Amino acid sequence: DALNTRHPDAQADRFFLLHRPRRWNAVDKLWMGYERKRGKLAELNALLRGAGSARFSLIVGRTEVLSEVKYVITLDTDTQLPRDAARQFIGAMAHPLNRPVIDAATRRVSRGHAILQPRVGISLPSAARSAYARLFGSDAGIDPYTRAVSDLYQDLFDEGSFIGKGIYDVDAF
Repeated sequence: DALNTRHPDAQADRFFLLHRPRRWNAVDKLWMGYERKRGKLAELNALLRGAGSARFSLIVGRTEVLSEVKYVITLDTDTQLPRDAARQFIGAMAHPLNRPVIDAATRRVSRGHAILQPRVGISLPSAARSAYARLFGSDAGIDPYTRAVSDLYQDLFDEGSFIGKGIYDVDAF
């Protein structure tokens, strides 16, 4: 509420707090949100399409405007979003050749894209932080294309694995 008071918009709130209840996970022996990130996105999508308010234990902000959300950008704490990157993501998704077309029979994207995600790299300071980072982190530096390769899973199966970072079309997800 304090952020919406400090940065008012006459038509709608700009900031929202959505808190999901924790559930006991017997396998991991801990309390956590339902299905971690996958569950978080599924419950957010349900809320964005008018069916998910009961899935949250606390909602702060007037949510009427959320039904108009077309894209969701997902980030983690280790993700950097450079200036204008969100605008470029949205522009790429909105391009007519990238808009997802859903096949009614298969309920799959037949043309365009439901998700765009960046190539994940490692920053120079992070590259040498641990043996794990050195082994799995790929080359760090300013030229990300020196060792650019295709995604084998995408090439073989015509689909990719969502790494939890990127942008997706809510209705196609």
